[in-house]
Amino acid sequence: MPETDILNPVQGYDPNLGGSMCPSYGFTRKRANTRSNKKPVGGQPWSRELSNAGHAYELSWLGRPLAIARKLKWYAEQYEDGYFTIIDWDSNGRHYVGHFTSDVTPVLTKNNNFDIQMVEFTEIPICPMVQYNTDWDKEAIWHYPFNDYGDQKLAVSGTWTKTVHALGSQNVTTMDSAGLAAGDWAQYEYRGYGFKLQLLKGPAFGKADIYLDGSLLQTVDCYAPVNEGPQIVLTMEAMSLDFHRVKAVVDATKNAAATAPALSWVGLQVMR
Repeated sequence: MPETDILNPVQGYDPNLGGSMCPSYGFTRKRANTRSNKKPVGGQPWSRELSNAGHAYELSWLGRPLAIARKLKWYAEQYEDGYFTIIDWDSNGRHYVGHFTSDVTPVLTKNNNFDIQMVEFTEIPICPMVQYNTDWDKEAIWHYPFNDYGDQKLAVSGTWTKTVHALGSQNVTTMDSAGLAAGDWAQYEYRGYGFKLQLLKGPAFGKADIYLDGSLLQTVDCYAPVNEGPQIVLTMEAMSLDFHRVKAVVDATKNAAATAPALSWVGLQVMR
C-alpha cells in the first residue's frame, strides 16, 4: 500500500535525518482548474466539470542536510510511476496522495546544506488514502438542485418538482417527489472526495435508497414526528478523489407513522 509511505510523518525536526522533511513555510497550494466556463452573448454564464484532477503544490526545502536531499531524490525516483502521501501540516495535517512531477535538484549552499526548490507535487485521483479530510467547515462546499442563475443542476427521472419551503425565517428551494412511483430518482455528479447528503425530514416524508457510483449504500428514512427541516441523512468520508454520482431512488414506502412517502432533495455537501 504505497499510500502508507508518508514523506513527512512528523511535523518538526527528525533526529534521524538531522532536519525536517516538511517543506519550507509559504508554499503554493493550487487546486486544478477542471471546469469549462462559458458565457453566451445574451445569457448567463454556465460551467461544467471536465476532469477529476486534484491539487498541485510547488514545494521548496531550504537549508536542509544531505540526508534530506537524498531522501527527496529517492521519493522522486521510487514513485515516478506510483504515489505516496504528503501531509500539509500547515493546514491542519491534511493528507494528499500523489507524486513529484518535476525534477528534484538539490543545490549546495552554505554550511554543507542544500536548497531544493520549485518541486511540484501533483495529487493523483482514485488512489486510497491513510486519512481522509474531515474539516467540513473549511474544506467542503455545497451543491444545490439549482444554481444562483436558476439552472437545474440535479438530474432527475420521473416526476420531480421545484419547491420552495418556508422554514422559519428562511426559504429553502428543493427538488421534490411525491414518493409514489418506485424507481424515480434524483442524482448529482461531482468532483471531489466524500459527501454529506441533506434531505428534508418530517411527518410526510418516506424512504429512499441511496446509491454511490451505481452501488447501493443504504436506505434512509426521512420520517420525523415534527418538521425538522434540512437534515444530513448520510455521510461518507473515506472516499478518494474522483468523479462521483450520488443518487436517491424513490422507495415508495414509508414509516408506519408517516402521513406520506414524499422525498425532498435539499443539497449535497462535498469535500474538495
